[in-house]
Amino acid sequence: MAVAVLAFIAGAWYLADSYLHRGEDLNRTAWESSYRERGVPIPASGPREGYWGARLGGKVPDELLRWREPETHLAGLVDIDAAGRQYYRSPGRVAHRILIIGGSVAFGANASSIATTYFNVLGRELDKKGIGTEIVIVAAGAWKSIQELRALQQALPALKPELVVFLNGLNDLTNGSTSRTLYGEPTETRDGAPWTIVYHAHDYQERVADYLANMRAARELTTEQGAQMLVVLQPSLNERSKRSRIEEKLLALTLEAHSSAAALTASYRAMAQGLDSLSRDGGMGFLDASKAFDGQKETVFSDIWHFTDFGHDLLGKAMADEIAAILTKRSADHTKRTSDAVGRGRGRS
Repeated sequence: MAVAVLAFIAGAWYLADSYLHRGEDLNRTAWESSYRERGVPIPASGPREGYWGARLGGKVPDELLRWREPETHLAGLVDIDAAGRQYYRSPGRVAHRILIIGGSVAFGANASSIATTYFNVLGRELDKKGIGTEIVIVAAGAWKSIQELRALQQALPALKPELVVFLNGLNDLTNGSTSRTLYGEPTETRDGAPWTIVYHAHDYQERVADYLANMRAARELTTEQGAQMLVVLQPSLNERSKRSRIEEKLLALTLEAHSSAAALTASYRAMAQGLDSLSRDGGMGFLDASKAFDGQKETVFSDIWHFTDFGHDLLGKAMADEIAAILTKRSADHTKRTSDAVGRGRGRS
């Protein structure tokens, strides 16, 4: 089994490397434009993981997850431990543990440094609010929600987080030939044409349904473990109402594999509506960050999924407000339960 997994990973990422580098010049231009347009010096190191993850090396095969990121320690840029995890720890008292799960966006891709990742922004914002945290990032490039659900099953018993956050959504709509296939996994094509790494069966309804089913299963699992859950629907270039000229070019490149921009938009709205419905049922919160950058007139995205420091800053702060409210309420509820229990105990004495 391990050999088969290794062969799959090697083949998938070789195909990705050979095909997707065709857009690297455009990605690099967009990444640099994000700083240039704001009159900010362009970080000399580029994205912290390198373009297309060049600094990270090969993925590590994993029989449960299929792949995860390799242990990597690059001062100020990337710090991944042997389990594929990243961390933010408050300098003072740590009262809460947060587990964040997802794909490359949850990983913190395309920030210029560790300090400018959304999860470091999130941690610092919570610190300002007096909420000390340990934030554990379990994420890998191109993961879909079925892999994220497995990562949750693996991490929950060991980490025992108070809050589980899924930062995801777009990979389920865009990655893999079909809803049930992973990134880089060959399939037969509907029209009989040769398969490529970006082949998409346009099975949007199935993708939405499968994603929501996985988030429903995750909600049940976190509830059973006494944790709370928040789903953050990640920012998407396709959702941005006012795109820069370079962002329009990026979107056009992505849409070559899709039936239309409208199909992606409608599917993402269906995801958002489904998540909102799940949140109203209880047991989880929902933050729709799909349009989080609409207030920006300059370039933010470097492709349909990823964004530079300016996007990380906006996302981290939006998540901090939502998470602070969740943790504050949870602490208040715990205090009340403890007080009520003490009161009942005194009543019996």
